[in-house]
Amino acid sequence: MSLPADPYVSDPARPATSAVRPWWRWLFVLPGLGAVLYGVYGLLTAGSRVPLGSWLTWFVGSALIHDLVIAPIWIGLGWLAARLLPASARPAAVAGVAVAGLLAIVALPFVLGVGADPANPSFLPREYGRNLLLVDAGVLVVAAVWAAVATIRARRTD
Repeated sequence: MSLPADPYVSDPARPATSAVRPWWRWLFVLPGLGAVLYGVYGLLTAGSRVPLGSWLTWFVGSALIHDLVIAPIWIGLGWLAARLLPASARPAAVAGVAVAGLLAIVALPFVLGVGADPANPSFLPREYGRNLLLVDAGVLVVAAVWAAVATIRARRTD
């Protein structure tokens, strides 16, 4: 007995029409497009309140950082995970690395001390680099425990 075809896989022979199914995809696509259009409208009608040159630099820079730094690192980590980790441990590893990476990106301005003023020591009063390492280490330990438990459970059922 063969398995039924996956209804969510696009058909290479008909890429434009197979991407519109199933119908509930549009429940996610349309609000997202609406939010993008609202943002573009706000950007274009803000006048001098938004410096378009600085905004364009940030927008293009973030796309380049993603495409030239973040995506290759993520692809490399995925390649390593596929070769080194058992299949049952991969979801935990992916979630752990994604959360740790996101925390690092959010905390980066604090770690670098962006906007710090030596005359105002209360502006960035914490050890943000150390704290980021501690939080990321905690996230990765939880992910490792999750991966170990998932691997043990998978081996018991085999």
